[in-house]
Amino acid sequence: MQPVVPRYFLYGEPLQAADDGFVHLEDLDDRSRPAAWQIHPHAHADLHQVFWIREGRGTITAEGDAIAFAAPCAILVPAGVVHGFVYEASSTGRVLTISDRVLRSLTRDERTFLALFEGVACLVLPEAARFDSALHGIQQEQASAAPGQRVALAAHLSLALVGLARLASQHAVGEPKQLAAHARIVARFRSAIEEHYAKNFSLPQYCALIGTTMGRLRSACRTITYATPGQMIADRLSVEAKRLLRYSDLPVSEVAYRLGFEDPAYFSRFFTRTVGSTPSAFRRGK
Repeated sequence: MQPVVPRYFLYGEPLQAADDGFVHLEDLDDRSRPAAWQIHPHAHADLHQVFWIREGRGTITAEGDAIAFAAPCAILVPAGVVHGFVYEASSTGRVLTISDRVLRSLTRDERTFLALFEGVACLVLPEAARFDSALHGIQQEQASAAPGQRVALAAHLSLALVGLARLASQHAVGEPKQLAAHARIVARFRSAIEEHYAKNFSLPQYCALIGTTMGRLRSACRTITYATPGQMIADRLSVEAKRLLRYSDLPVSEVAYRLGFEDPAYFSRFFTRTVGSTPSAFRRGK
């Protein structure tokens, strides 16, 4: 299926595969100022991003939902999420981009890093100077050819993510070890959903794919996402349905077939139940 929204490597750059150690840091205005402070909706195939807003304010639109933000804050955007920005002119900050492979390599030592990118989040940074310092360390190491550069870069990146994880976990439920185990299950489940959401798989099939039981999957999803596994699958289907309705001219029946629904009428009932409007009404109001 062809994507219905632009997919870039970095914003405006042709899509390509990130190398194993890809980490990129740039000033916020490198791309936003030439674009008149408006970044149109797009997605990245395998790159997670942290937008550090030092000064200014704006709105991020993620999968059609608008979220206002104001400095100092960090906005976390997982790979694959369609997002765009409108910034207040002359906002300042930085954009940290991490390949999924780098993130997963860091989770060998700290499993909660994966949970950071379970969804779009905006975190207020009460100790902004500490986070800024970690980003400065990343910048210095990226420009360095000194021995141990790769290890030092990973250390500064880990410090930045630790700070974000501690903020994000302030309202977490459960003990750290249990939370990490839940995060791993949810991460595997999300990956499986991403690959198979249009195939109408059952929950037992998903459990077999990711190597867990129904009980553990339900517990992990409830703890990490406050949703059931079925809701997570339905949410992913409704996200893709909204993308197709918003960004393409496909008939509603074709949207249904592309998402694994054999009966367009059943798809319409599903969409109305999960989104709150019929597919046709949603498309007219986009």
